[in-house]
Amino acid sequence: MAGHEHHDRADAADWLAAPVTEVPGVSARVAATLRSALGVATVRDLVEHYPVQDKYRDLGAVVEPSLDLLGEQITIIGTIEGWQIARPRRRRMTIARARVRTDAGATIDVPFFNQEWRPRRHPTGGRLALAGVLERFRTTLQLKNPRVIELDDGGGIASQARIVATYPATEKVSSSRLGAFVAAALDALPHVDDHLPAQLRDRHGLLGLDDALRTIHRPASISAVRSARDRLVYDELLTLQVGLQRRRRRLEANEVGLAQAPSAAGLADRLVDALPFVPTSAQRRAFAEIDRDLGEARPMHRLLQGDVGAGKTIVAARTMLAAVDNGRQAALMAPTEVLAEQHVRTFEQVLAPLGLNMLDGPRLALVTGSTSTAQLRGILAQLAAGDIQLVVGTHALLEPRVMFADLGVVIVDEQHRFGVRHRARLKDKRADGRSPDVLVMTATPIPRSLALTVYGDLDITVLDELPPGRQPVTTTVLPSDSPRRSGLYDFIRSRVAAGERAYVVCPLVADSEALDVVSAETMHARLSQVFSDLSVGLVHGQLSTAEKDEAMAAFRTGKIQILVATTVIEVGVDVPEATIMVVEDADRFGLSQLHQLRGRVGRGSARSYCVLFSQSPDGNARLGALERTADGFELAETDLRLRGEGSLFDTRQSGLPDLKLAQLIRDRRWVVETRADAQRLVAEDAELAAHPALAAEVRRRYGEERMAALETS
Repeated sequence: MAGHEHHDRADAADWLAAPVTEVPGVSARVAATLRSALGVATVRDLVEHYPVQDKYRDLGAVVEPSLDLLGEQITIIGTIEGWQIARPRRRRMTIARARVRTDAGATIDVPFFNQEWRPRRHPTGGRLALAGVLERFRTTLQLKNPRVIELDDGGGIASQARIVATYPATEKVSSSRLGAFVAAALDALPHVDDHLPAQLRDRHGLLGLDDALRTIHRPASISAVRSARDRLVYDELLTLQVGLQRRRRRLEANEVGLAQAPSAAGLADRLVDALPFVPTSAQRRAFAEIDRDLGEARPMHRLLQGDVGAGKTIVAARTMLAAVDNGRQAALMAPTEVLAEQHVRTFEQVLAPLGLNMLDGPRLALVTGSTSTAQLRGILAQLAAGDIQLVVGTHALLEPRVMFADLGVVIVDEQHRFGVRHRARLKDKRADGRSPDVLVMTATPIPRSLALTVYGDLDITVLDELPPGRQPVTTTVLPSDSPRRSGLYDFIRSRVAAGERAYVVCPLVADSEALDVVSAETMHARLSQVFSDLSVGLVHGQLSTAEKDEAMAAFRTGKIQILVATTVIEVGVDVPEATIMVVEDADRFGLSQLHQLRGRVGRGSARSYCVLFSQSPDGNARLGALERTADGFELAETDLRLRGEGSLFDTRQSGLPDLKLAQLIRDRRWVVETRADAQRLVAEDAELAAHPALAAEVRRRYGEERMAALETS
């Protein structure tokens, strides 16, 4: 089917929705490859198969070779008339020499050294664009150090095209063939109507959609690529942010919250006055942002991000006490029993000056799977009666039998996907169907650009300062076979003698034939011999909760001095006496994960150390970032840059689309701008009735199912 037959298509949308087999040159077999290898099934998929962004090549103007250009870098386009292979005896090499005739009839020799495969790759009769320095060799003109730019079979780069795009390709379909298919699809594409409101285009100086789509594939200059990319990145991020903001709007439309600003000189204020240290300015900012939310009638949905040890627990405790000041109750949900117990211990310390669990002070209870039936019955009765104001527990708190007299605040710790179903269950905890205020906490530093996207429906508070007195952790990266290992073991022994403790973390529980890494079980056996006079414990995810808790309790009290573990200890475990963290095969972990592990030490007043063993020299460059900085947000950005968004936008997990062009760090400016634009649009007109084309585009990209996937817990 010839491309021009499509020009009579009145509607660009029809052509974009057509199967890719309608594009001239795309056979059923090629279409099957495009689908399986690149996910390209429709014309739209093909047009949105964008060139690699930093790999456009400027060929320079295409010229005819002539004697007055000798010594200059030139680009020619021509047809291969034949090949000669020469093997000069004296020099161990081969020369594959192509004779090329340009479109105007000039002939030129193009020698390739030690590339005998060239004639197979570029058979006689094929067309090529070639760039190189023009020189005279004996009586003929030839190109020195030639660079080949493949053209498609029909001479696809218009002979004058200077800028050549490189496409993500496969063995079966080369970049140049993809370029030819895209060119054919664009030739047949009628004008694409713009879905973006004119005022947004004007505000940001963005290209029209039709212009951007054509320019990104066929730019007139390298600088034109940027304008095209900006427009298409803006579209990707704006439609996502509008989807998230509308989802938030829907959630809140049927939610009535509770106005419960902290009262002057109440428990919340007294807690801050009683602290043995002055809160950081980041904590004070968090107090103010949360107070503002608490005072409003709409329910709070806020994400509190704080690096390891940034003082999130104090912010949580103060938020819970604001509810008590208003005559209500507060609950904190933790993902594990160990963390729930730890929160209780911290609360007991910081709330002691307020008379916690004393005659007239606030009362606190712990509810986990281990709470005995008799105890639980008593606690549930007191919660329902309002006699217990503060409760800490696991997700067991969401069970129907847990009823409150007046639940005002819920804190969710380390549960990234605290979904709509959870929120609905919290509403059920109130007889009047109102929604408690929710604060979600995480110690995983999420780059702000990513948080603004993934948590588009939460307000975000960041604790980016460490409280005074926190010791920086000295971090060292060593090869796994380093001779310094025995010295490290001597050092661990001396620290244990001083009452301190050490973690040793391994990536796997048991040995694996597939992976050459040391397992926790092997390391436990090895260290039990090295430290035969000490107690070496083992904890991993395959143990029962009771076994894990027992090992952690023994480590906390000092019965176990060295704990070999997998990443089950990554989040939240607090043992102030632990001062040494050793990670085996550290190159197997992400930077953010290693930063979390490092955060398990340095929690007391003693100097702390983290040693990262790595088998891979390449891994060491990445791990060097941990030696250089203790800033979790900086590391998260580095991790995101190194691993790419692909790993974060795991569609199966998040329901978010794969971003085709947008890169959250590189395009941080657009992340911030589109979020503000989306908030404004949705606040003024939640259904986008005034912008039907934009509403249709959001639906097309994200649909209800995609957005619903975000809401699963």
